[in-house]
Amino acid sequence: EKVGNGSGSGVQDVMGAFSKLRANLAAADMKVASFMLLNFASSTGIVVSNKIVMDKLGFSFATTLTFVHFTMTFLLLLLASMVGVFERKSLPIGKVAKLSAGNMGFVVLTNLSLQYNSIGFYQIMKVMTTPTVVIIEALVYQKYLENNLKISLIPVCLGVILTSATDYRLNMIGTIYAVAGVLVTSFYQIWSGTLQKSLECDALQLQLYTAPLSALFLIPFMPLFDNYTIGAASSIWNYAFTTNNILAILSTGLIAVLVNVSIFLIIGKSSPLTYNILGHAKTCFILVTDFIFFGRPLDLKGTGGIVCAMSGVFWYTHLKLEKVRIEKEALARSSESAAPKPSHSDNSSSYVAVPVEDAEAKQPAAKSPTV
Repeated sequence: EKVGNGSGSGVQDVMGAFSKLRANLAAADMKVASFMLLNFASSTGIVVSNKIVMDKLGFSFATTLTFVHFTMTFLLLLLASMVGVFERKSLPIGKVAKLSAGNMGFVVLTNLSLQYNSIGFYQIMKVMTTPTVVIIEALVYQKYLENNLKISLIPVCLGVILTSATDYRLNMIGTIYAVAGVLVTSFYQIWSGTLQKSLECDALQLQLYTAPLSALFLIPFMPLFDNYTIGAASSIWNYAFTTNNILAILSTGLIAVLVNVSIFLIIGKSSPLTYNILGHAKTCFILVTDFIFFGRPLDLKGTGGIVCAMSGVFWYTHLKLEKVRIEKEALARSSESAAPKPSHSDNSSSYVAVPVEDAEAKQPAAKSPTV
């Protein structure tokens, strides 16, 4: 009887979950859903398309490819501002230049990591950004994380170590670029959050400034990281710039623009839980493509490392979202208790307590995850 009751309860739980899913789909905003689909497709597509251009088409010039992305982003955003998609805003060049330099650094290093490493190693190393931010904030800014969140990062680190030690394309240059990319990205995330708030502008207004500046800052580094030696067999001057290859390279730039635009479109229009699940779905999909398209062997240790790291990411996200929920509920209760009490006299005026939705609306939007 106990077994039967347990099975019945399990079936009821599953049916209840499907009912909630159907209700959520029925109530979904199709415009927001289309924005999220665009973000998923472009965010995963940029990684896969970059890797195809580098490995399959032989365009092993990651820094130059980044320059193409920055240039196309600027040109298309400039066109978008001219046709009224968003309003241009004058920003101080000095502050924007610092942000552009950081932006250039982490994009170049992550693309170099993608060029020299497998997609699995590249993506798992990006996951290390979260623990690295925690460490930097503790050592530099004396900002400490709760113990349960620290514990959740342990499987992330163990999974990254296991994946790195068993990666089928592990090499010293790729590892250096990956580690440097994690460090620069972590500092950039900590620094840029405060700076963007101080500039009081949205993502597209800021990118209209940072994209061309990042492209300019990148020019001196292109001959250093890419082969521009005239006459060398592997030089960029000897690359086969066929029509198909050029279109493929330019398509990666277009996808890069779509990534930025889609993030702008869905920020503030989806819940933190939805956005985090979307981010994890993108990470899992990118990891799967390494097995399907790029020949990653399905070995026990490497795959186990990926699963271990991702389980830690999901655990950490769950704890963070739970913390946000508790804080919102506490704010709602304090708002209700602070509301004026109704008088018992006949001349008393009625009052309306602040609803939970209003209290939640006052909370700052959750920061988008790194995918």
